Amino acid sequence: MTPHGLQLVVLTLNLFFAVLFQDLLPVTSWMPVKIGFLTAVPLYAALVKPTPIAMVTALVAGGMHDALGGLPMCCTSCFLLAMVGLTRLLKQFFLEATVLHGIAYCGVVMVLQGIWTRLWPEVNEPLTFAQSLMRWVYLFPAGMIAGGVGFAWCGLADRLAGLVKPVEEGDGIFWSEIDR
Repeated sequence: MTPHGLQLVVLTLNLFFAVLFQDLLPVTSWMPVKIGFLTAVPLYAALVKPTPIAMVTALVAGGMHDALGGLPMCCTSCFLLAMVGLTRLLKQFFLEATVLHGIAYCGVVMVLQGIWTRLWPEVNEPLTFAQSLMRWVYLFPAGMIAGGVGFAWCGLADRLAGLVKPVEEGDGIFWSEIDR
């Protein structure tokens, strides 16, 4: 199997588990919003996968998110495609595919996604500004949970599939190389 084919198989499994966890984990009183595992997988892919694979992941994850949440088609896909571009840009400066970066980055992106969703005219959920603000406040920790679990899971899946290979130690630091 080609490296790109293996990456697509691993990402398909990652998306399957993300859909499963996002759909099955209930909304609770301590977390009144869904934990966006379907946002974490495309963000991880944008950091470590080739651009075409990251874009396909964003389209598929966005479509699944819209179907699960009853949102208009392309609402989340458009947002996640824009996030692939932004993630590629931030990757050049400081963003890496570590669990800590995933926690912080997914927390911020989930809040932005909540704001983006409210801007769509088809989302006719009558919320006051205070209710919207509280929802956005809850989206940050939900995104942090999704980023931690999602980046850890995706990184583990890449390592188990052999997509991440250790490289020689340099300057006292062990590096890993993503097979692209």
